[in-house]
Amino acid sequence: MNEKQEHKSSAELHPGTFQQEIFSELKLLAVILAVVILVFQFAAQLIVVVGSSMYPTLHDKDLLVALRIYPELKTGDVVIVHKETPVIHETVVKRIIATGGQSVELDYDENRVYVDGVALEEPYINLNDLPREDEGDPMLPRGDVETLDVPQGSVFVMGDNRNHSTDSRFTYELGLIDEGYITGKAVFCFFPFQHVKTLSVRMG
Repeated sequence: MNEKQEHKSSAELHPGTFQQEIFSELKLLAVILAVVILVFQFAAQLIVVVGSSMYPTLHDKDLLVALRIYPELKTGDVVIVHKETPVIHETVVKRIIATGGQSVELDYDENRVYVDGVALEEPYINLNDLPREDEGDPMLPRGDVETLDVPQGSVFVMGDNRNHSTDSRFTYELGLIDEGYITGKAVFCFFPFQHVKTLSVRMG
């Protein structure tokens, strides 16, 4: 008996065991795939960002993971909104500025947003890449809303790129968002890889 015959692989000696291992791995992969499908069917969703209204936080064609089931909405949350209006016919991504029961004041001259009389610290808004025609003003164009009490069950949203965002400042174009129009809370940007980040933020 030569050396090759003496050192047969375990797969050759126990073909049934090898096949069982392959079958077990395939079953595991099938279970993982089923779990992923169930998660994205009932608990989460994938969202493609369209446009630049959330720049610089998010970019056009970024891919997000959004939770369908989430805790109580709060100021600073990035949400997925599906509300058709005369000018909006697609799902949009915006940031919650105020929730039901809160008051909003927009000071266009000072470029500040106040919620319940307190100025928000907003490190995420676009202050650097502003159109020349806006003369460095991050709150142009001015909407028709300056002060507003948000009713219970609704939220006031804005984009981080205020100069290029159709949001709750414009009553006709979008207005307040009933919470029923919110289909998810974005929690993570996972593609492209240079944009990978979590989307939680503290505002105050």
